[in-house]
Amino acid sequence: MTTSDFQPIYQCPPIAGPVKPAAQLRWLLVDEQSQALGRDDPALKQIELSIRFDYLVIRAPGMLRLDIPVDVLEDDEDAFEQAQLDGRALRVVSEGQLADAWFSKFLERPIRLVKLHPDEELTA
Repeated sequence: MTTSDFQPIYQCPPIAGPVKPAAQLRWLLVDEQSQALGRDDPALKQIELSIRFDYLVIRAPGMLRLDIPVDVLEDDEDAFEQAQLDGRALRVVSEGQLADAWFSKFLERPIRLVKLHPDEELTA
């Protein structure tokens, strides 16, 4: 895998710098109805991702840096919910209110950052 095709968040640009294969396509951005956002929002292209000390580091113009732990696994099955991506139901867990507030502020609408269940897989 090269840096040009390493994409931790499905809707965001590929990552720059060292890669962490376990983080490939592990996160989605969803709306209030748990529908995955499309990749065509121009604001998404302004988001810069990197991996640093086992954290997904998220930066965007006018925003403070957001760090999300890469290797944290949710072990409570009740914490998972369903999200939709292109008509496919996926099990996901929220990354929490801080991440949701960060993306909602940057994209100027209610957005949630969710992580895929370890058994779920996406392709770019």
